[in-house]
Amino acid sequence: MSDLKEEQIDIKILTKVTLSNVREIKELLTFADIRHVDNLNLKFMVNESACVFLHKSNNGNDLLSDVLNSVINKNSGIIEQYKLIFEQLWYFGIDTTKKIQRLQTDIDLADAMREVDKKGIKQFVEKLINSSKHEVLFYTSTLWGSNNFISKDLFGLLKNVVLKNKIKVKFIIPPLSVLQSNQLKHIILELGTMEQQEESNFLFRPLPRGDDIDLESLILIVDKYHLLIVNPHLNDKHPSNDVIHKDDYSYFYTTQLDSINKYKLLFDVQWGRAELAERLYIQDIMQRNLIDTIAHELRTPTQAILGYSEMATIDIDNNEEGGQYYKHYFDSIIRNANRLNSIVMNILNVAKIDNTTFNLNKEVCNIYDIVSEAVNDYRYVIKTDDNFKNKNIQFEVSESSEKSVRADVDRIRIYEVLTNLFNNSVEFIQSIGTITAQIIVVDRHYLGEINQIKSHDYKSLEKHDDNHENDKFILVQIKDDGKGIDKYVLSKLFNKFVSTVDNHIGLGLYVSKYIIESHGGLIWAQNNTDGQGSTVSFILPLV
Repeated sequence: MSDLKEEQIDIKILTKVTLSNVREIKELLTFADIRHVDNLNLKFMVNESACVFLHKSNNGNDLLSDVLNSVINKNSGIIEQYKLIFEQLWYFGIDTTKKIQRLQTDIDLADAMREVDKKGIKQFVEKLINSSKHEVLFYTSTLWGSNNFISKDLFGLLKNVVLKNKIKVKFIIPPLSVLQSNQLKHIILELGTMEQQEESNFLFRPLPRGDDIDLESLILIVDKYHLLIVNPHLNDKHPSNDVIHKDDYSYFYTTQLDSINKYKLLFDVQWGRAELAERLYIQDIMQRNLIDTIAHELRTPTQAILGYSEMATIDIDNNEEGGQYYKHYFDSIIRNANRLNSIVMNILNVAKIDNTTFNLNKEVCNIYDIVSEAVNDYRYVIKTDDNFKNKNIQFEVSESSEKSVRADVDRIRIYEVLTNLFNNSVEFIQSIGTITAQIIVVDRHYLGEINQIKSHDYKSLEKHDDNHENDKFILVQIKDDGKGIDKYVLSKLFNKFVSTVDNHIGLGLYVSKYIIESHGGLIWAQNNTDGQGSTVSFILPLV
């Protein structure tokens, strides 16, 4: 055959590769291409001119004896038929190098079971790792696997195998927040970020917290040739610790490719999910930092404008002769700076809502006091703001309002809601009108009669006192006699970027809705039944 190779004739051999003939196969590989086929009953040789059928001799596997007892057929039809058979077998054959490698790393199942019973599961895990030539995959989503198997000794073993065979080691582990092994946390932190780990042979991916796939098992895949699954049977007698007793677990070991591929797919899916969760976490941190930076950068000049303008107006008031000429300029600066500050705060609030960083600082407050403060402040705004100089709008708190009702709220946030609602009402009034705030106490029966609140909305509200069938709520209504809300806008009034006025961003009511619902309340809007204006209402649980 070596002579044929020297003449540049391609030689292909199909045979069964076993541990007993590995040495001979390796010699043949120097001048022939070989593939492994199981249960090969045909024995023939074929080329362009002849097909040789080999018959078994009495001399066992002696190829020379087989050739001497062969039958040669030169029929062109037979030659083409057996060439086709050979090509089909060759196509499904297994690469000989991979087959030899697998044979040399294969572990007999019966021997494995005896070894586990004799030496324990940890020793078998070490044996599998020692056999690795390419890759070791660990999957342990619970503390049992990480506490009992991922140890200092294991890392020492893995480091030796990495240095020896340059293998890649991947760990899928429980979320870092629930890990009990400080040593494991230290190792992961030492390896650095996801990008930094790519330069290492050790890669860790913590599962996202609250992961929906919570396998108790430890899964170990070595070189895609070995699959070991260890299932815990923890009990009071032998809790999870450094020594794993035989009655603490059951295990499954196989070299079947179908089973290995299924669990390899599970590993790859979970690895991808863990990577995605980590990238989203990093992106979330960066976005929060960006929001904080923007908030700081925008607040600083706004506060400076307001501060220096207010100081200038004080100086002008103290020097009436020389300064009154400029006072209206500074008043305008202050008003517009306040408006800018309101817009900035709405944008930042929306960003915090979207990033779930919106927080409330709640305390028990008198709602009438908050509403009265907002009304008084807005009366001043209407009188002094040039944008409203053509409008004659009266602000008032209804005489029938409850004056002593209290709720557990963030005072600043509720004030912010009222300001947003006043802004909205002012825009609806073209020239002359009245905006009235009213505070009343209602129960669930009242809420059930309001068409604008769907039944499932108000029924989901938490009761303040389960001993009362109809628990109480504070209802705040802001009513105006303007042009009313367009029906098209009314259905989506509290959505993001929906505005009742041109050139307005449309974030105030969206933020208001979130604030009220964060307090356990509801907010809605409706046009008045008399055809004059609209009313925006919100409810809060009564203390």
